[in-house]
Amino acid sequence: MRLKRILIIITLLLHSTVLYLQAQIRSNIDDTTVNAKLLTFSYSVQIPVADLAERFGTSNCLGGGLYFKIPHNILLGAEANYIFGGNIREDSILNFLYTSSGGLIGIDGLYETVFLFERGIAFWGKFGKIIPVFNSNPNTGITLIAGAGFLQHRIKFSSPNHTLPYLSGDYLKGYDRLSNGFAVSQYIGYTHLDKRKLMNFTFGVEVIEAFTKSRRDWNMDQMKKDESKRFDMLLGIKVGWILPFYGRGEERIYTY
Repeated sequence: MRLKRILIIITLLLHSTVLYLQAQIRSNIDDTTVNAKLLTFSYSVQIPVADLAERFGTSNCLGGGLYFKIPHNILLGAEANYIFGGNIREDSILNFLYTSSGGLIGIDGLYETVFLFERGIAFWGKFGKIIPVFNSNPNTGITLIAGAGFLQHRIKFSSPNHTLPYLSGDYLKGYDRLSNGFAVSQYIGYTHLDKRKLMNFTFGVEVIEAFTKSRRDWNMDQMKKDESKRFDMLLGIKVGWILPFYGRGEERIYTY
């Protein structure tokens, strides 16, 4: 009987100790800045500006990145983006192929429909900082991030029946307007890293400026090579979900 009481007391003491240590860990993360690895997933709605606005309309962007949050709330990371959309403003590329009735005839002698889409990719190295605005959590606040990298965009052609040989294989290179080049980005937003509610996210505004040029040797519709230098710009509203992994001295958190 006495042994049973001793075991109960020891169990209660151990349980209390564990609860105390957990509370200390939470307090440490809530009250001080901590280092972390941040896995990010984002979505943006982007409005084209400058030369890009002559080619495309509003587009979508999916992103994934890995950031290291180091002392003083400094952020160092890398990010990749996939850009897609269906609003093509430079849609007269195929006009010289149309028949007098305004259609495209396939090798089967029937009219074929062609759909145009925007496709693009971007890769970034990024540097930023979280500036706390609430005393209760120094790991949350206004976020400023600058990036430098590579941006590419093109026009994708899709024909359901695949009966247009001049829009397949290497022939597509004469129409797709593939362009790429060096790019920079600026992001201002708010980042929330919540220790207890498991809600970790960011939202804000992102601006992208890209200095691109055509990478094709010949534009079929213009019967010449495009030698012009482009200034492409995107204004985006961005939201992201964050999966943080804290160091050994802190608790590891997962976001759902």
